[in-house]
Amino acid sequence: MLFNSAPYLFAFLPLSLIAFYLLAKVSRDAAKIFVIAASLYFYSWMSAKFLPLLIGSVVVNYVLGRAIIRAYGAEDLSRIALLRNVGVLGNLALLVYFKYTNFLIENVNVVADAKIQALNIVLPLGISFFTFQRISYLIDCSRGEVARGRFVDFAAVSVFFPQLISGPIILYGETKPQFDSSHLGSRTASNLTVGLVIFAIGLFKKTVLADNAGYACDPVFDMVADGGNPGVLAAWIAVLSYTVQLYFDFSGYSDMAIGSARMFGIRLPLNFHSPLRANSIIEYWRRWHMTLNRFMVRYFLPALSLKLTRAAVRRRFGSQGTFFASVVLPVFLTFVVIGIWHGASWNYVLFGILHASYVSINEIWRNARKRRRKRLGLKGAHEPARGERLLYHLLTLLCVLAANVMFRSETVSGALAYYGTLLGFDIDPASVAPYRPELLMFVAVGWFIILFLPNTQQILRAYRPSVNWNQWKNVALPEGTRFIKWQPNAIGLAACGLVLAASITAMIVEMSREPAQFIYFQF
Repeated sequence: MLFNSAPYLFAFLPLSLIAFYLLAKVSRDAAKIFVIAASLYFYSWMSAKFLPLLIGSVVVNYVLGRAIIRAYGAEDLSRIALLRNVGVLGNLALLVYFKYTNFLIENVNVVADAKIQALNIVLPLGISFFTFQRISYLIDCSRGEVARGRFVDFAAVSVFFPQLISGPIILYGETKPQFDSSHLGSRTASNLTVGLVIFAIGLFKKTVLADNAGYACDPVFDMVADGGNPGVLAAWIAVLSYTVQLYFDFSGYSDMAIGSARMFGIRLPLNFHSPLRANSIIEYWRRWHMTLNRFMVRYFLPALSLKLTRAAVRRRFGSQGTFFASVVLPVFLTFVVIGIWHGASWNYVLFGILHASYVSINEIWRNARKRRRKRLGLKGAHEPARGERLLYHLLTLLCVLAANVMFRSETVSGALAYYGTLLGFDIDPASVAPYRPELLMFVAVGWFIILFLPNTQQILRAYRPSVNWNQWKNVALPEGTRFIKWQPNAIGLAACGLVLAASITAMIVEMSREPAQFIYFQF
């Protein structure tokens, strides 16, 4: 069931909310059990075949988590490590089997001419996301950060439908206390109103901006993939359009997830915070798909960095060698893994390598500048002037656009052909003629919103729109836009109504087709 579909908007969500708040008046456990049942129904609507896998994942990881917590209480370190490793490897094995088996077979056949038959494997919906959540739970149990709890609490957090399919990737420790709170099922009007506004903005991003930007870029990418040459101008417009589509598609989904959860009184973590306004690629990744980045920084990068640092110290690599071993190499490998996480094909691997290279170069540049300031006796961090910031911003955008070509192309050869078109000399203004003017308008409006207007959580900043809002509330609010904030008065309610009306009108216009899938559903 898609967030931007009529069954969700007009039946599942409102009926679930009514039942949840009525049951919460009887008991919080009844409301949680209803959340579990509704979430399983939500999942089975699109992927009933894999419902046993989802349920099995919840049960097995709960049992493993309890065993790890018991071992932690007994200070049995070897048992903690054994259970944690078994759980993490078991979850990863499932992900690798469903997502990467045929990719591995394909490459073995190419390298060894093995002629192994591909398996008939269908990717379970949301497995990349709920696998990472289970892993984070087990590791947090092994660190003593999770207390022993009941199955109903674990299941309610694990399958809570707003975040189940495409995130945000939540931490058990930040969500479970909210399900335990005495406020669960109360503050109905406030939660429903704030959640509805967040959801409405997300729906507008998806149905009005992302889908129309997609219609602008798809024909050009398809033409290049088929061997055609749309010309330089058309190719650049299509890359700009795709970047708008990708950003509003996923950030719109995240808003709808956060808004849906808030209607139940649950705050999810942010997943986007105006990443395309970042002045460096490091800052871009702090603000793009934030919960995936948080997972990697919390569970993967430090362990890898520690091992490589120890190896560098043992071998006496010196300060530069140790810097490369402790910072550059772990960062590079982390972003390669992020690329592979997105999908089982070489273009996602190269997408990861591109961003790994960007971030590594950014780290080297930052370190070199820090060392230079130290040599010169300058104190404090470098504060770039406005012109320098603009240059960094344009360079960051250019890097992101280049990587998005690899991300959007279905094959590496298609991406290389597209790069050739972008760098060509076929500057024929007539090449933009196939673009429908209204689609270009949506793309232009999309870039204006990206660059100059507050994001969703900044508009809702008076109502603590996410569980980690305090960390981001003072970051990247555009100059001169502090007056743009939502309030529950006549103007605020009218604005919310207009946004919803425009979004639903866009849905009705597209009713001749199936509701557009979210790009990240394929992961």
